[in-house]
This record gives sequence, C-alpha cells and structure tokens, in this order.
Amino acid sequence: MFTDTITITINAVAKVLNRVNQDSYGSEYFLRDSAGSFRLKLRNTSYTDKTRGSVKVDRHNIELVETVFAVAPATINTVRKYYSVLENDQTDSIVSSAKFAAGVTGFQTEANFTKLLNWES
Repeated sequence: MFTDTITITINAVAKVLNRVNQDSYGSEYFLRDSAGSFRLKLRNTSYTDKTRGSVKVDRHNIELVETVFAVAPATINTVRKYYSVLENDQTDSIVSSAKFAAGVTGFQTEANFTKLLNWES
C-alpha cells in the first residue's frame, strides 16, 4: 500500500498530496492551495483479452491532474493532465514488468516532453 501522503516535485517545488480516498484497488490523493489543486489517482484493474485467447491482463494506471486557478474572473482555469498505463499479462513476471515500466519512465524526460509538446515525433 502507498503511504498516506505522496510527494510530487514540479519545477523543484515539492507538492505533498494527502490520501483522501481508498477503495477496492485504487487510491486518490489531493492538494489544494491558493494557486490551484493537484489530484492524483492510482488504479488497478484486470480484464480478459479475448483477442489473444482469453489471456488475463492486469492494468495499472496513474493519473495526475493539475488545475491552475484563474487569476481574473473573466478567465478560465488551466488544467493539465498526465496519464500513464501499464498492462501486463497475469502470468508475466512482476520484476520484468516493473523494469519495463522503469525503462519507459526513464525516457520521459523534460527534454523529450518538450519535443512531444512541440509536435515532434
């Protein structure tokens, strides 16, 4: 189980989110301050992939949503969302799946996100 708080560091500023909900196979964390809010969801589910002969697949996802509050009544809030999904066959090794995900995560640098946001591919 994850801890009661999770720290996300953005632009060298630590954001400490508190767990506000936990049920079945998911948790939700939240932080609100004068400038905006952060909401983090961690979820685990499974399904049967019938296109591959009824293989059972575990699905894990992370979703982080930042809302930057509007500074003037005539403007709207800015919303940023990051969503990541890892799927692995239930028969696959947890260690191998974690190493696979860590490899993809290592690719996700600020420089590579900047390229992606500039529509490079």
